[in-house]
Amino acid sequence: MRSPNHIDREFGSIQSPPGSFSSEIDLEKLYTVLAKSWIWILVIIVITNISAYLVIRWTKPVFESYSDLRLNIKNDASVLGLLEVNEEASLNNLSGEIELLKSKLFFDKVIQTLDLDISYYSVGNILEDEKYRSSPFKVRYNLNGGWAYDKYFTVVIENQEQFILSFPNGSNIPDKVCKFGENIETEHISLRLNLNKPVEQIGEQRLYSFRINSRPSLINYIDENLNVEPLNLTANTIRISFRDHNRFKARDLVNAIDTIYLGYSKETKNKANQQRIAFLDDQLLLTQHKLQDYETYFESFTIRNKTTDVQSDLNTTIKAIAALDSQNVVLQKKLSNLQELQSNLTQKVGQPESLLQYSGYNEDINTTLHQLDELVKERELLKISYNDNTFAVTKVDQQINSLRQQLGNFLSGYEKELKDEGLVIRSKRLTLEQRLRTLPAQGTEFTSNQRNFSLYEEFLLTLMQLKAEFQVAQAGTVTDFVILSAAILPDAPVFPNKLIIYGLGIVSGLIFSFLFVGVRYALHNKITSQSELERITTLPILGVVPRYLKEKLDLSKLIIDKNPKSPVSESLRSIRTNMEFLKVSSAKKIISVTSTVSGEGKTFLAINLGGIISLSKQRVLLVDMDMRRPKIHLAFDNIEVNKGLSTILIQKHSLKECLVRTSLEHLDYLPAGPTPPNPSELIMGPEVDELLDQMKQDYDTIILDTPPVGLVTDGILAMKKADIPVYVIRADYSRKDFVNTLNRLATTNRFNNLSIVLNSVQITNKKGYGYGYGYGKGYYE
Repeated sequence: MRSPNHIDREFGSIQSPPGSFSSEIDLEKLYTVLAKSWIWILVIIVITNISAYLVIRWTKPVFESYSDLRLNIKNDASVLGLLEVNEEASLNNLSGEIELLKSKLFFDKVIQTLDLDISYYSVGNILEDEKYRSSPFKVRYNLNGGWAYDKYFTVVIENQEQFILSFPNGSNIPDKVCKFGENIETEHISLRLNLNKPVEQIGEQRLYSFRINSRPSLINYIDENLNVEPLNLTANTIRISFRDHNRFKARDLVNAIDTIYLGYSKETKNKANQQRIAFLDDQLLLTQHKLQDYETYFESFTIRNKTTDVQSDLNTTIKAIAALDSQNVVLQKKLSNLQELQSNLTQKVGQPESLLQYSGYNEDINTTLHQLDELVKERELLKISYNDNTFAVTKVDQQINSLRQQLGNFLSGYEKELKDEGLVIRSKRLTLEQRLRTLPAQGTEFTSNQRNFSLYEEFLLTLMQLKAEFQVAQAGTVTDFVILSAAILPDAPVFPNKLIIYGLGIVSGLIFSFLFVGVRYALHNKITSQSELERITTLPILGVVPRYLKEKLDLSKLIIDKNPKSPVSESLRSIRTNMEFLKVSSAKKIISVTSTVSGEGKTFLAINLGGIISLSKQRVLLVDMDMRRPKIHLAFDNIEVNKGLSTILIQKHSLKECLVRTSLEHLDYLPAGPTPPNPSELIMGPEVDELLDQMKQDYDTIILDTPPVGLVTDGILAMKKADIPVYVIRADYSRKDFVNTLNRLATTNRFNNLSIVLNSVQITNKKGYGYGYGYGKGYYE
């Protein structure tokens, strides 16, 4: 058995679980957008291709002529065994030649050689064509100032004798009828036009123009259209190409450039050699002066310092300072020991070993120390047998005191000798330090000047050699210039390229079409298919009603009786079957049908669903609860209704008095009646519940056609009284935010069995029947 959430798969919808990734491409939606956009896609492709054709048709063709050259600069000075000065790397050589060919000075030489001061044109409706060396007339002129430069004069040839001359805009000179061969005098220019050929040979084209070109405009013209590029760096080959709208002019300009380049390049290179020689003369003079200054410095340094080996003197001075530092360390150690000995003479006399530890003094001190040590030892031996007051001990003490006094005198004299020696060492060290401070600076200066002297010597020799080479090269420079391929006369234009432009037209058409479809797809905010609906709501879908296209319905009508086998009828039968799976407490059920706004097909669905149910032998009552904008009576061709639901609720009429029979045996309907001022209050009242109970006594199914819930609250009140609330959404009409309203409505009111019917679906499956329906949208106020 099928559940309501998986019904009517035969309509070709794409299944997707609720809440799935919303950015996936909906193929049904894409198909719908494509179906609506194919005419625009065709129009876009046609427009882009027409644009491509117009570009080709109204773009002046550009021709390119080119020639290939081999360049090799050689110097006849190499015959003498000298180095070739101009022989450089291939890339640098070619780069220099290319820059020469593209220089404005070279362009000026080309302009002087060719007759480019006047350009002649034949004037068409849109384009103009330059008549290079094929103009039917020749202009001779004299200018008074620069007013006439780069301005167009128009000539209309009337016959063999005369023509009409129009001056440039802004000249305030009226058109003149002139004769060929006569002078035309104005304030700024003097002209004379001579006819080159009979008028009969000119043909129907009689409108021409000419322009007197200024020198800057011609230089810019050549600069913009000339291209020079290397072909092979190893072979030193370049290609000179020129583009112009006239293929003969392009070829002549390339030939002229080739010819002028031969003489101009040789002249330029000789001029460069002359400038180099002058520069070398200046540098030679400066270098000789520098060398003389350095020689004078070396002579003065030798006289002043008595040496030229500054580094050796520096090393000797450093070693002498180190030796003095060592002597000073030894001297300080002796002074320290001497002071310690002096201290021990008074404090450690009773310890002989403490006096013998000092050594390294002069002979007198060493002898006295040994004598004192022996007396101290003798006194110690006497103390064993005698006391301190005996004559023997006293005599030894007197000898010890005498030696101690004598030793003190020796130590004082030795201390004075050591201090005098320290003063001498410090004096010598100070002298050496002063010399050491000056030696590095003198050495650095001397070494730097010595190095610069060597560099200037080498530089002088190089300059003298280069000057000799340039002098020989100046007389021997020959340009080895070979034209590998002469300038060709182009057959086909290089621009516009028809294949590329037509291809761009097709590709741009496809790109614009893709963007157009993409934008429409992104802006399409309507529900188009069941799969799209299932992605944004979890409510069950009772079924899908295909679009009815058999006839145009201005109003909702009963169609299942006239088309019982149509896809619409079959889909309604499927909805009727799916309703059986919904749990309803009573055998007799109330079905409410509503939507968000008017025009989504709720009345159409209510009428025809009631008809389908009545065909199953169930008694069905259609109740029009949309008292603001009733429509059910119109579906059954009942134009005027004086009684109905509104009059029953105010107890003006009874139910039986207001019921209307239909063409179907088991289908009746109750019209809305006259529009009351308070529809919501009437529906909220208890009379509605009593009326529904009364209806259940005579009918098996009651279908309530309620107002749209997005506009008024009447529909929500009616849905609460229904066993099966049905919400209608119309494909390609209802917006996605309508579903948000439905989801919010279901969450807030907690309706039981709230289900959705997707109405007016365009069948995309090839198995679909292709039927549908449509009717006017209307307004709901």
